Amino acid sequence: MSEGSLMLSQPGKRIKVILLTHSIYCFVEHFLIQYNVLFAQALGASGTDIGLISLIGALVLFLTSPYIGRAVERRSMKKIMLLGLICDMVAALFFIVANDWRLLIPAFALLFILFRQIAFADMIFVTFTPPTMRATLMGLSRVLWNIMVFLASPTAALIVTYFGGINEQGIRPLYYISLIILFAIFLILYKELDDFYISDNREESKQNYSLFEDYQRLFKTESHLKYWLLIRLFRGGSMILMRVFAPLWIVNIKGATAIVLGTLSALSTICGLLIQVPVGKLADKLGRKKIFILLSTFHCIGLIILILAPTHEWLMLASILGIGVGGLEGGGVGGAANAPLMVMWWEAVPSASRGRLYGLEGMIMSTARLFTMIGGILWDLDLKVLVILIPLLTEILVVIPFVCKLPDNPKK
Repeated sequence: MSEGSLMLSQPGKRIKVILLTHSIYCFVEHFLIQYNVLFAQALGASGTDIGLISLIGALVLFLTSPYIGRAVERRSMKKIMLLGLICDMVAALFFIVANDWRLLIPAFALLFILFRQIAFADMIFVTFTPPTMRATLMGLSRVLWNIMVFLASPTAALIVTYFGGINEQGIRPLYYISLIILFAIFLILYKELDDFYISDNREESKQNYSLFEDYQRLFKTESHLKYWLLIRLFRGGSMILMRVFAPLWIVNIKGATAIVLGTLSALSTICGLLIQVPVGKLADKLGRKKIFILLSTFHCIGLIILILAPTHEWLMLASILGIGVGGLEGGGVGGAANAPLMVMWWEAVPSASRGRLYGLEGMIMSTARLFTMIGGILWDLDLKVLVILIPLLTEILVVIPFVCKLPDNPKK
């Protein structure tokens, strides 16, 4: 049996625990994701209020991520993940007791945002897995997580319908259920996960540098990070843009019905599920950059077809190729590009610096939300085709060229 097969058939306990708990965590996140805003609306929040809540959440993420990133390099990962789950449970409690939308402001700032558990899982996979198996494991995790995403939405819909529909009474039970599941995840991590550290050089990370000096040192030692900042900002922003506006384009411009939209999402998700592990194996064998660029090309073709599609059948082809709709990371063949990209991201620095990389990622993702604002302005100005062109142009003009500039050698 090969080394890679052995890792997947008999993974270490730490990897097993992370795969299990974070699969359940993905279920909870997508169990609630469609209903958080609807619940705020049911409690009286206007569109402007919801925008304000989102802006506050982005600001909190931007300001706290550097500090949490530095803590990752100095503290036990088990304790940090448990603290993150406590924040999620406190947020769920706010949703349970809230009788006014203003009480949801801290909940939106805490829930699934402050401590990004999926990013922690990716960091752990890359840090504690040999380079020849990282992309395969990343692909396997995406299969498990996408299955949970696939199950979460219909389960939540059934529960909301049973308790009275899309209103305060119908949605609130979701938070009781989520609180119980989050507490179960907390107990599993507390009992089954060992106390471990990401950094292999904690003494150096504890030296008395200011926060700014800490991150400045990282950029001095890892000069290619300037490329990564542009890649993650533009790709992250483009993905957010497609999640928001691709369904509007499909329905309002291409005339798709709810059934067609659901079919496109299902096709995209299933395609992504089928291709993730083979893509991971190829990325481990042939190289992350080559496979990312290949799959990114499929994503670009899918976007072109989405813009030009004369019939719904062409939309289905676009969805299979990958247009950023469906699944955890966009779905389709092109959506699978994100797994090798994320392996490259965490491999970009040594394990001792991955906490600060986590901090930078949070700041980038909060800034990337500006793409939605820009997209909304362009959409209202009747420049709808430009909104869909932005992800295509950023992929061709920014993401792929800068990925080509990245070094091939992964950091341990």
